[in-house]
Amino acid sequence: MLLEWILLLTLSGVCLLVYMMYRAGNDHIEEQTIQVDAENSGKRLRIFFISDIHNRSIKEETVNRAVNVDIVVIGGDLVDKRTSVAKLETNLRLLARLDAPIYFVPGNNDHELGKEPVTAVLNRHRIEVLSNEDTAGESRGGTPFVLTGLDPYFLKPRRSTELAASSHLRILCVHDPFVYYQMNREEKMKYDLVLSGHTHGGQIRLFGMGPWGWSRVSSIPHFVSEGYGTSLLPLRLGTRAECHVIEVVGNVKDISKKLS
Repeated sequence: MLLEWILLLTLSGVCLLVYMMYRAGNDHIEEQTIQVDAENSGKRLRIFFISDIHNRSIKEETVNRAVNVDIVVIGGDLVDKRTSVAKLETNLRLLARLDAPIYFVPGNNDHELGKEPVTAVLNRHRIEVLSNEDTAGESRGGTPFVLTGLDPYFLKPRRSTELAASSHLRILCVHDPFVYYQMNREEKMKYDLVLSGHTHGGQIRLFGMGPWGWSRVSSIPHFVSEGYGTSLLPLRLGTRAECHVIEVVGNVKDISKKLS
């Protein structure tokens, strides 16, 4: 009887381990529309958002499902100490197939790439690194936007684009959501949308609780992705390996009012 119980527990453990490995490697790509103002002026910005890739290889079929995006935002932890430069460059070439500008906001593990700085590889692939910087652009449909990358890891000084007299969608990406939570309310109110990662949704999550998904902070929509890859072991339970197509829709607000 004892032997039967041991065999049953062993089999259950193996099944659970296989399931957790499956969850870690089974991609989910969600498309969501976010209204950032009460009145819809018809202006739109489609963002492909992916964070916490770590040591995973991005799947070609996943990238192929993200169509007609205006920009690609990598929300940190693109690599870790396990990642080779060859794997990183393969992932970057896949993301380039989306035929949209690619922006990278550093995470806490991005210092760990072994042979050369991750920023050097990104520069080679013409990917813009936003380390405490703003960048301005337009969607395919002509919607102006400003993307801000907040970076407490590489510790570059803050460089702000002079946009006080213009109307843009203001998007903030900060890898760790808790860095955003610590900002004062005036700073939070400068943005229309905030994107984060870092938490992996807990990676091993019980009872559905953890820092992930959509919320509103000072009325601003804030999204925390569960991330695409994993740290340490490639296992997930109660979380998903995910990336996102987020369509921002609504009235473009006057930055000069928000910055005053």
